[in-house]
Amino acid sequence: MIRNVVFDFGAVLFEWNPPQIVESFTDSSYEQNLLLHEVIYHPDWVSLDRGTMLMAEEIPKFAARTGFTESRMADFIEHIQNSLVRNTATLALLYQVLDHDYSAYYLTNMSTAFFETLNERNSFISLFNGGLVSSKELMIKPEPDIFKLLIQRYDLAADETLFIDDHAANIDAAKALGFQTVQFEPSESCINNIRVLLGIS
Repeated sequence: MIRNVVFDFGAVLFEWNPPQIVESFTDSSYEQNLLLHEVIYHPDWVSLDRGTMLMAEEIPKFAARTGFTESRMADFIEHIQNSLVRNTATLALLYQVLDHDYSAYYLTNMSTAFFETLNERNSFISLFNGGLVSSKELMIKPEPDIFKLLIQRYDLAADETLFIDDHAANIDAAKALGFQTVQFEPSESCINNIRVLLGIS
């Protein structure tokens, strides 16, 4: 029996589409490619998510690799934050989950700076029973330790917990620890399947 639902943030509760993000920042295909591969898809971005580097430390490095000025790179980072808009369909699902007396948690790979911005802008985050942000815990999905920490901190039973995430590697890691899982897709059918699974259709 499912008692708890764990949501990812990026590409689940919030829009996360890197190609679209860079295309809406610059019309130059050359710059778009730079920003994708030297910023968002670069290993330093993982360091931000892991909490081993701070955004203030990374902006000069991102700027140096791309040839952007630091001020323009800071503008791009702000643009990314502004692109993390709520997914209204998934947010409606979260409210349904809470209305049906499930406990709701989040588990997100995210820099502290980005999480703090989202937390300030989105009051619904306070409705969660709890959650983990990778950068604050110095560990990251799909590493098993962050899932184990979630279980331990909130006294959850994995087999009573539904984990919703868009990445197959994260889903596989959760399954290996006994979680029930749904690999999220931004579609009405996926959300309806979750509702049916939870009996809130």
